[in-house]
Amino acid sequence: MLARIALSLLLGFICGTTGLVFMPDLARVIGPLVCTGNLEPDRSEGVLHFRCRTINGDEQRIKLGQMIPYAIISTSLLLIPPVHSAIRRFEQRRAVIQQAIERDLATALPARAEILRVAIVGSYKRAILVRAVEVELTLWVYPPANRPYEARVVWLVEEAGLSHLRRGTMLNTRINPLRPQRVYPAEEWASYIWSEPVPTV
Repeated sequence: MLARIALSLLLGFICGTTGLVFMPDLARVIGPLVCTGNLEPDRSEGVLHFRCRTINGDEQRIKLGQMIPYAIISTSLLLIPPVHSAIRRFEQRRAVIQQAIERDLATALPARAEILRVAIVGSYKRAILVRAVEVELTLWVYPPANRPYEARVVWLVEEAGLSHLRRGTMLNTRINPLRPQRVYPAEEWASYIWSEPVPTV
């Protein structure tokens, strides 16, 4: 919950600040919070500020810096519901995938696999404390007591493990005989990336 609120505040800061600067007319949305009359943007002095015209005809000059906190708070409040919903959907999807992987691995068997092709499909990213990259591998899998077959998988490979990814290299893997196309790495420098539709519970 705290992470969702923090993300909403961060997005509120970005959207609220940039919105006031690049679309100052949006300030009318938060006008009632800072002005008892009409709030209008004014660049007449070369610097963006706002003028509050009350029903009595009085005018008050409001600096951009005075508006920003209200813009951030109001934008953050508007963003909390969609951010909460998006993060919740992401967490549910990740949980379903993790459960499917755990079910596979519960009855998985060790198998050797030969690399046929290697293709880097993603840019380097931080995986905990190490750099890693998404790699698509075409493997020739040798399951125990069954015929070899070809499988294509996407693994997240740590930078230190890239030197192992050469055509003809034999890798340690794990496979579930019921779902042989999911070939899980049994190497400490790689992890499986789910590339299928999210399974239904």
